[in-house]
Order: sequence, then C-alpha cells, then structure tokens
Amino acid sequence: MSLPLRPFVSEVDVIVPVFRGLEATRACVESVLAATPGTPFRLVVVNDATPEPALADWLAQLEAREDPRVRLLHNKYNLGFVRSVNRGMTLHPDRDVVLLNSDTRVSGRWLDRLRACAWRDPDTGTATPLTNNGTLASYPVFMRDNPGVRPEAGATLDALAAEVNAGLDVPVPTAVGFCMYIRRACLEQVGYFDAAAFGRGYGEENEFCMRATDLGWEHRLCGDVFVHHQGGVSFGAEAPDLKTAATEALQARYPDYPDRVAAFVARDPGCILRRRLDLARLQDSPLPRVLFISHRQGGGVARHCEELARLLQEDQETLVLEPADRDWVVLKWLRDGEEFQLHFRLPEEYPALHELLRDLAIGRVHVHHVMEHPQGVLRLAEDLGVPLDFTIHDYYSICPQYNLTDEKGEYCGEPDETGCARCLAVRPAPWGLDIVAWRNLFVRLLNKAERVIAPSEDVHERLLRYVPDADIRVLPHFDVMPEPGPDMDALPHQRERRDTDTVRVLILGVVNPAKGVHLLERCAWDARKRGLGLHFTVIGYSETAIAGLDQLPLEITGEYRPHELPQRIADVGGDVVFLPTRAPETYSFTLSEALATGLPVVGPRRGALPERTRGLSRVRLLDPDADAASWNDELLAMGRGTLT
Repeated sequence: MSLPLRPFVSEVDVIVPVFRGLEATRACVESVLAATPGTPFRLVVVNDATPEPALADWLAQLEAREDPRVRLLHNKYNLGFVRSVNRGMTLHPDRDVVLLNSDTRVSGRWLDRLRACAWRDPDTGTATPLTNNGTLASYPVFMRDNPGVRPEAGATLDALAAEVNAGLDVPVPTAVGFCMYIRRACLEQVGYFDAAAFGRGYGEENEFCMRATDLGWEHRLCGDVFVHHQGGVSFGAEAPDLKTAATEALQARYPDYPDRVAAFVARDPGCILRRRLDLARLQDSPLPRVLFISHRQGGGVARHCEELARLLQEDQETLVLEPADRDWVVLKWLRDGEEFQLHFRLPEEYPALHELLRDLAIGRVHVHHVMEHPQGVLRLAEDLGVPLDFTIHDYYSICPQYNLTDEKGEYCGEPDETGCARCLAVRPAPWGLDIVAWRNLFVRLLNKAERVIAPSEDVHERLLRYVPDADIRVLPHFDVMPEPGPDMDALPHQRERRDTDTVRVLILGVVNPAKGVHLLERCAWDARKRGLGLHFTVIGYSETAIAGLDQLPLEITGEYRPHELPQRIADVGGDVVFLPTRAPETYSFTLSEALATGLPVVGPRRGALPERTRGLSRVRLLDPDADAASWNDELLAMGRGTLT
C-alpha cells in the first residue's frame, strides 16, 4: 500500500485515559503542558470514573484552569481503558492522535519529532518512541523494564536521543501502547480499538496493529524520542490477569503474532538506535573512563571485575573488552542496567577499536586476563598512551597453563624451562610462543605497568621469581564476603545435623582436575570402601565425568548463580566444607563462600589458603599430597566437631 501523503493535520489530540494514580497522572499532565512542541495539540484527559477522591479533585482543579490546550471528558461510569481511548479518538475525527498512558512523562519537542516520524513515509500508520519500560521499545536493555532509569532522567535521554538519532527510525511489528501516535488515515481505514475483546486494557494496540498491517500499514520505532514510562499504575494487581487474557485473545485471532515478534527480537533492528544513545551517554558522562581487559570464562575473574566496577561506579565509567568467537572481541559497558556491546574483528578492525576508545577518552587500561584474546590487545594501553594496571588472578602471565597444573590437573611444581617446554609440546601455548617468548612478552608488559596487583603474599612471592623488577602490590580482592579475621572464627556452625552418623561434606562450585575432582573421587571411593559415615555433595557441577558416580556417596546438584548459593547450602545441609583444589590458589572466592557458611573447612596447605585462614581454628589445612584416607579422617573429625 502506498497512499498519497497528505499534509500535516492542523492539530493533534494527545489522549490520556485516567483511572488511578494521582501523583503519576499529575506528573504526566504537567509534563505535556510544560513541553515545548511547535505542533499544535489538544490534551484530552478522559476521566474513567476514578475511584480515588484525591485524583477526582485534582482533575476538577485542572478543568477549572480553563486552559485552552486541555479538554476533560468524564465517563459517568467506568468504561475501561479501551472504551475510554476510543471515546477520545472520536472527539475530533479529522485529527491524528497520540495515546499516552497516565504514568508517562514527556519533554521538549517530543510531539514534533514523533509526528515527523509518523509522517516520514506514506505507509506509516503508527509511531512509538523509545522508553525505559516498553518491551520492544525499551532502553537501555531491550525487551525489559529498566527501573534504574529515573523519571527525572527522561528529559535528558530525550534530548540526547533527539541529537544522536535525529530522523532515525526502524520498522516494528507492533506499536507499544504507552505512547502511540496514530495517523488519522490509518485510523479511518482500520477502525477503532476492539473494546469487546480488550475492553479492560492490554493487547488492544497489538490487535489494532495486526489489522493495520493486513491492510498495508507499517509501524515505526522512533529513535529520536524518549518518553519515560512508570508502568502498571492504572491496572495495579489486575495487570497479570489482563495480560494473560489479552495474549490468549490476540493469539486466537493472529496465531502467527508471537512468531512475528520473535523474528523482530532476533533481528533486533533497533539495536543501532540504542547503541548510538549508549555511546552518547558514555561520551557525556563527567566520570573518567577505565577499560578492563578480561576473559569470558566467568568464575572469580568475572566476579571480581563486576564487583570492582560496582564499587567504583560513582567514580568511573568502566568498560570491559572480552574475547568473542574466533578473532572477535566484544566491548561492554560494565554497569548494572546496561546492555551496551560492540564487536570488533581483530586485527582488521583494531584501528576502529582504537579510535573508539580514544573518542571515549579511555584514561586507563586495567588488564585482568587475556586468555583467548588476540595478542594485539596487549598493545592497547601503549597505543592509547594511558597508564596500565595489571591484576594477577592466576599464573597466565608466567605459564600458559594458567593454574600451574600438568595434564592430569596436579600442581606441576614449576619446573625449569626444559620441563615447561616438555609440557608445551603436549599443550601448546596460544599465539605460537615457546615458554621463553611467552615469559618475555609478559615480563615486558608487567614491567611497564604502573601497578601490578597481587591478591595474596603467595602470589607476590611466586611472581617475583619471574618478574623481579615489577612493581607488585599485595591487595586482596574486593569481596562481598567478609575477609577472615579473628571474629570469623566465632561464627556459629550453621549446621542442622539430619542424623548422628553421617557427616555431610559440601564442595562448592565447579570441579575439574585442577579443582580436585580426582581427589574427590578417591575420597568418595575410600569412604565407600571403609564404610565411613561421609556423604559428599557438590553444590555446583563437574566438568569431568566421575567413574561409578551412582555407586558412590556423592551427589552433584548442578550449576547455580552466586546469589542462590546460601539457599542451596540451606537446602542440602552440611557439616563441613571441603576444598579439594590441586592448584595453588591465588585468592579463592570459593574459600570466601566456605568461610561465610560458618562451617568447618578442610583444604590444602598451598597457595593463598594458609595466609587467608591463619588463626582460624575451624579450618584444617593438610599436605596437598595426603592420601584419600587422611583427607577423610580429617573431614570426619571436623564434621563431627572432634577436632584433633
């Protein structure tokens, strides 16, 4: 369909149905009247028989102002959202309309830009702005409510969107009803909202858009308008049931509607609008910018980066560069409530990455890990001409086998270069380097760093053997768990003994050869063979198959998110925590979690564990090479409280 594009209509009706929520409604109405569009408009407020006396009084005061821009319509009884909207749309049959929820806020020349978007193409029937709470129109995180965007930030985002996304829009399968511009020609051809099927609200704009699409009309998401939307004020507790009923009614008429929306979400053409706005916000931020370089393996490194960024969010904007598939890297904004991501293929797009980081005024590079990165990322600090920090999370800077373990997962003992060469012959280093070239590369990098941060004295001492001239500072990781001290030993043992015979042993997190899966397996077999009252539970998962698992006093609960761990521990119960790790830990967030349980802890006398648990009587550290029987004897003693 391609209808002739008629000139702009002389006036636009902005229709605001009102039922509940005095404060939200007042803020919405006042924002419309305070905005400064050049487009002539009439604000049509439809009072749908509000049950709130304070809101009714305020609407009466609004009407008493006799503002020529405002028209009040009063329903004698509650008609529901859709009939109230339809009443407003029939008021002036020659005008375009904007349907505006009573819990929104607009600003500036919003109406001019929204109307321009709707009239840019003759086939456009509806136009929807960006918002913090509007599914496919949501920003900064797509398809989600964004509660971190406060109402007072709406005007700033709208002004920024108007600048960086001027004249930009993308097609969408449906408008979103919080703020929906409808051209009168579309309304005349499609008809009004279906009050019989969607009278109370939700889904009516989607059904209208499907009818419009069938007649050849299109729908646009306007990148240069942002309208804040609180969400859920009018419908309150009814909202979930209304949404369910609306979804069922919509899908009964248009069975392919979910597929249309899913296809749009998968393509996400609006991503470019959000990315432009992200970059503008970053550039406008008054805070200094720091680039983290990290891996994509999750675990303690990711946790530390996220916690550090959160700790410093009032002082800096933190971006992180991580490896993606093959030769790609991805740049992210490491702040809660942001989804910013840009991908670069290296080395071809290294100049573009460098230029963007320079334009963002990155003032410092902080390397946390370079596993799976192209080697070129090591040049970024030098090429940007900014200081470099380097945090040691493991031993990747001195050995490509980052945890200093051999092919069996056991501590390698840090042999001489000949021994390392034999290891690399079996497990080659990235970038095609031998052990000498590898260490020379990182020695140069660490010596150039303004600060090299080691999370423990053990790391400091090991690293100095390879990089004696680096400025290494011992600084334990910022940790949401309390750092052990004398008071931690007084924590009550939070255990509910389910019987008097079995000691329940907890192993937290992922287990693999380096994390002690084979030692755990040996301990479980020894417990079975000797008939010991031990039962092992891995609260997490195993990356390595365990032979005869169904025959052992050993269970694995599965992967969890960090915030779920306390409840998982409470559900399982436990008497003692076992850390079977074989590698020398540089810090160990798992130890932090173990100590936070209040339970006794048994682990190896290696790496950072001795210094982090010094003076704690409820911690027993054994010779890492002790046999399974010795470990089990200690677990029994600690779990039963019969300390030796």
